[in-house]
Amino acid sequence: MDAKEQLNRKYANTAIYTSAFYADPDDPLNNRTKLFEGLKSFVMNQHEDTPFSLQVMTTNSEINIMPLGLVDLDELKAYEKEQRQKRGLFKAGDEIPLVVKFIPHVKDEEVKQEVVTTTQELFTDFNATFPKVWAVVNEYLCANQILLEALEADLVSDAVDVQKEYLANFTQMSAKEREMVLGFELKDDNLDHFATFMADMHEVQAIVLSAASFSTKELLGENRFAEVMNDNVRRSTFFWVLDNTFYEVFYYFLTQYGTDNPKLSKHLRHQKATLISNMRNDAFERAQKEMSMVDSTIDFNKYFSDVYIPVAEQLAAEVDKFSGGHV
Repeated sequence: MDAKEQLNRKYANTAIYTSAFYADPDDPLNNRTKLFEGLKSFVMNQHEDTPFSLQVMTTNSEINIMPLGLVDLDELKAYEKEQRQKRGLFKAGDEIPLVVKFIPHVKDEEVKQEVVTTTQELFTDFNATFPKVWAVVNEYLCANQILLEALEADLVSDAVDVQKEYLANFTQMSAKEREMVLGFELKDDNLDHFATFMADMHEVQAIVLSAASFSTKELLGENRFAEVMNDNVRRSTFFWVLDNTFYEVFYYFLTQYGTDNPKLSKHLRHQKATLISNMRNDAFERAQKEMSMVDSTIDFNKYFSDVYIPVAEQLAAEVDKFSGGHV
């Protein structure tokens, strides 16, 4: 019986042990600690032949650490063939390769993976094996950071054109016309600043609506929100979307205003822990309220806007405060 057949028989009716955490783009040490604790807990509480997948969620991708063949048994078959060609007869079934897979959630980006070690080595010599796993995970986290920075750069570039449009429109209006449209007085010397603010909110709204669209199509479907929250996988994905959206909004302001201003960048990063904690509390309270409503059909566009527009406004206020009101 080869390894492929063994896995096929074993995985057919066996629950897969899963664990996951969200990787903070700004905290590699904490990410390493979480990965260490997740794998160590698995090794301490399971057997080496337990089917498992440890998932590292990031802003634009996911990274999976799992036995090769867990998702696609043909991968293991191809690996065995390659081993035979390189080393002669491969003792199939003695050891199961451990793979780290990088799955970008970005169009035209390819899935990458690397066989790092074996599940047996992970169990028998964890302290020596873990650094090998972390090295590959960290490499993929760096690759993901490049994707995040590219996404934010596109938003910042778009904001330049949007700001010009807002400024042109406001400039063409009289002070009275602006007050009628906006509901408050907007003086001439505040036009540029306000147009910049509106452009920032435009880009934030693009992030928010993208998250809402994903949640509506992939999580909600025809179900009620309570059903989503009562399903472990969809609930976990929902919380991933919340953190993911926060970081995309946060990094927009960091890229827009902190790239050439190290002091402001440091200031915003200092505010991050408080902002994300407040966001999570607010999002959870709103989710609980939605779940308590009988037969309610959640509007994710409104939900995500209500959660993240205040976050964006707070970030904009922090930029203003730090720069004396001139962005």
